[in-house]
Amino acid sequence: MSIEFQTEEEAKDYANYTLGVDDDAQKRLVLQSSITREMMGVVLPPSVVAHLKSIAKNGERPRIADVGTGPGNWLFDVRAQLRDEGVNALLDGYDLYPSLFPPEEKQKTEEISFHELNIHTRENFESIGKYDVMHIRYLSAGIGPEQWDSAFDNCLSVLKPGGIFIWEELLLEKMSINDPATWKNVLTMFKLNWSILRRNDVDPKLSALFGENLEGTSKEEFTTKNLPEKWQRMQAANMSMATKELVDRASEHGDAVVKHLGLETVGELQSLLKLTQEDFKNGCVLHMPVNRWMGVKPTPGRNMPLENSSSAERRPSWAQSIRKWIFC
Repeated sequence: MSIEFQTEEEAKDYANYTLGVDDDAQKRLVLQSSITREMMGVVLPPSVVAHLKSIAKNGERPRIADVGTGPGNWLFDVRAQLRDEGVNALLDGYDLYPSLFPPEEKQKTEEISFHELNIHTRENFESIGKYDVMHIRYLSAGIGPEQWDSAFDNCLSVLKPGGIFIWEELLLEKMSINDPATWKNVLTMFKLNWSILRRNDVDPKLSALFGENLEGTSKEEFTTKNLPEKWQRMQAANMSMATKELVDRASEHGDAVVKHLGLETVGELQSLLKLTQEDFKNGCVLHMPVNRWMGVKPTPGRNMPLENSSSAERRPSWAQSIRKWIFC
């Protein structure tokens, strides 16, 4: 059954999350996590490990949250790394879709807790306590252009003063194909996927949010271009799976969404998907660029400069606005 849209804006906003949440999506997320780990080389950077060790030395158990955790692969990697470092941390994974969580037996074995959470609902954050490290990875598929500030502020609200915020995000606008002239189907599909996701300007948005709200901010850049061919082929498989999820979700809503993408029917979109998957099988690689932002939450009582103030503090009062208008 298709959904009828009254306006083009409704067609653009047909889904809050445009990727899948079933068993196939879980398999893709596991693969994606392995590729990312290989690309970045280390799960927790040395500065984060040092921060957690200092907390442990004071007799406390560090608390780490992973928002948008999916199957929890990042948390399992963190658990393994911290065991080697002698740090026994409390690990919590949060996601809107519990169907993606790992089996309860694995949760118990690794001593990791998983909870349902909507990143856009502030009241859900009020009861989960405070964390020493907050981590997010690849959540732009669940955040619209107008939702970045509130999602960021919600996560920041449960980070302890002096805690570290880590956000790793795929940069769609910087993705590249190894041979665009040969793999025209992938190029066409990529442009459609961009329309489906509508997540532009990730880099400037997150850079601004980190710079305005946190101290000691940094941005690291990674890419699958630097990986051996085996991993690049795995990335191609990952993108093929993700593309199928995007197309299937769009197809569920019928011709209204498909026409918004510039095609006539769901059948035409599915035909393009098959051609795209063949291209990936035959050697196409869509390189994945990723940025990792990090910053430290200021401690209370410190006078942050204006560019490092919270989003609420950045809003000028009516008196400030009038003074600026009069004396400019």
